[in-house]
Amino acid sequence: MKVERTPRSFYTQRDPARIDQQEAASEIRARVRNFAEEMGRGNRARAMTAINPTEDVLVIGSDAAGGVARIGVRGLAAALDSVPVPAPAVARTPDLRVEVGLREQTGWFSTPIQFIGAASSAPDQWLRASGVFSQDRGDWKLVQIHLSRAYVAPATTRADSARRDTAANDSTGRRPGPRGARTPSRSRE
Repeated sequence: MKVERTPRSFYTQRDPARIDQQEAASEIRARVRNFAEEMGRGNRARAMTAINPTEDVLVIGSDAAGGVARIGVRGLAAALDSVPVPAPAVARTPDLRVEVGLREQTGWFSTPIQFIGAASSAPDQWLRASGVFSQDRGDWKLVQIHLSRAYVAPATTRADSARRDTAANDSTGRRPGPRGARTPSRSRE
């Protein structure tokens, strides 16, 4: 009697832990994108439903709070009210990053959100958002979020605003070294 090896194709190639991690990351990604889309539509209540906050969510960085963290669903609602989003707007998440650690039952995200005003020619508005989710009985809940206005460099600079100093005219007596490093000048005695 001859015993043959079972072909590899017979075994399922599914790694359950990896599949669960990918599914969790997809759910968090969908929650963040839906949150951004609802903010762009001007619907704060649906945006909060999409992001699924816990009752004791920690909210950091909203403009109206003056740098003080807010706590809870009401704190998140107040923070979202202070975010100026042109509505209606198209929301984009061009660099959404999501990581999930299933052992810890946590996931985090980070993304800039671009709001492109659909009804006006006003410049696009940007918002940075990052947060942490925790899995509770199979449901991903937001436990921490950080919202901040993204810095947007001015579109133009005046030509005369650039410094025109050279090393010879530098009043500190230093001259540039390699790669722009500043080194003290040596006097000859």
